[in-house]
Amino acid sequence: MNIPILMYHSVSDSDDYRELPSACRPIGYRTGVEVFEDHLSILKRDGWTTISLEELISRQEIPEKSVVITFDDGYADNHHTVLPRLQGYGFSAIFFISVSYLGKPGMMGVEEVNELLRSGMEIGSHGMGHELLSGRDESELDQELKESKRRLSEQFSIATDFFSLPRGYLPPPLPRLARNAGYRGLCTSSPGFNTERTDPFALRRFPVRSNWGREELEAILAGKGKLYKRLLLFENIRAFLRRRYRYKHLFPNYNKIKPPRH
Repeated sequence: MNIPILMYHSVSDSDDYRELPSACRPIGYRTGVEVFEDHLSILKRDGWTTISLEELISRQEIPEKSVVITFDDGYADNHHTVLPRLQGYGFSAIFFISVSYLGKPGMMGVEEVNELLRSGMEIGSHGMGHELLSGRDESELDQELKESKRRLSEQFSIATDFFSLPRGYLPPPLPRLARNAGYRGLCTSSPGFNTERTDPFALRRFPVRSNWGREELEAILAGKGKLYKRLLLFENIRAFLRRRYRYKHLFPNYNKIKPPRH
C-alpha cells in the first residue's frame, strides 16, 4: 500500500488575496481552476479512487490506486468551485477548517460547510486561527486541539477525527496531545506516500503548489522519475527547515526557496 495524500488550498484564477484574512492568504498554494480540472481528469483517466482518511488508517482492503484529496483553511471557493467539480468526477475530499475564520470574507460559512457534509465530504480541524504552533506550551497546544474539535463537532454534529497542522510545523508533543483529545490522526506537510506502517499521527501529504501543472501531478502519482525526485527534494528541504528553524519567522529566506520546474 502506497497511498498519496494531495494537499490543496484555494482553487481560483484570481491573484487578489486582499479580501482574505491575513493569516489565511494562500500565497504559493492557489491552484487555477483549469489546472484543478485537469488534475481531476488525470485522476479519473488513470483509474484513481478517492478514499477517506478513515479508510486509509483503518488498514482495510482498499483499491490499489487510492488517493486522499485534502483542502486546508476553508476558502469559499472550496464550496462554489471545488465541490461541483469533485461531484462531477465522483470524487470525495476532506476539508480542514480554520475555525475562527468561518464566515469571514472569502471563507466558507456554516451553510457552505453543511452542504459539503450533505454531499458526502468530510470535515476536519485546521486549528482555531491558522497560527503557527511553534513556541506554544503543552497547555496552549491542548487548548488549540480541544477547542477547535469541540466547536466543529458541536456546530456540525460530527466527530472531527482529524487535524491538519497549520503552516506545517509539528511540535513534538502534538501527536500525544491529539490522541488524548480524541483525534484519530494528524495530517502533516511532509511529503511522501503513506503505507500500512505510517503512523496515523504523522500522515504525509504532497503540497500542491501554485506552479503545478499536469506534469507535476503525474510525477507525484507515479512516484518515480527525475521530476518526482526534484519535487520530493524541494519539499523535504522545506520540511527540514520547518523542523530546524520553526518556519519562516526564524528563517528569513524560507519563502525564497522556489519549487523546481522541469
